[in-house]
Amino acid sequence: MFCRLVGEDHDHVAGVLGNMANVLSDQGRGAEAMAMREKAVDIERRTLGSDSDSVASSLMNLGNSYHAQGMLEAAQGKYEEALGVVRRIHPERNALEANILQNMGTLCSRQGKLEDALAMRNKAYRIYRK
Repeated sequence: MFCRLVGEDHDHVAGVLGNMANVLSDQGRGAEAMAMREKAVDIERRTLGSDSDSVASSLMNLGNSYHAQGMLEAAQGKYEEALGVVRRIHPERNALEANILQNMGTLCSRQGKLEDALAMRNKAYRIYRK
């Protein structure tokens, strides 16, 4: 019904898809969650442009889905893309950047890159403290 009201290309539709992806992920349906998150990112890019907090957050969530599915290189790519967006629109640093860095630190830990993981988390910590 909502899609009939506002159309498929609406940022609210992307938000609903993201929430549905959360439920699917909780149900252990990671591949389906990943597909929903990819669609949400596409919709947000078309409706909000590439440089928005919503797109960055959705890219981070997509990276989390890739990470959960063991697709570590794809996860790293999405985290880096999200970080680039946030740094372009918020050069003064903000909590979203710190959240992305935290996720990158978790990924580095899983890959056995413990020094990198610590560096990412230290950067996040410094941002949170400001």
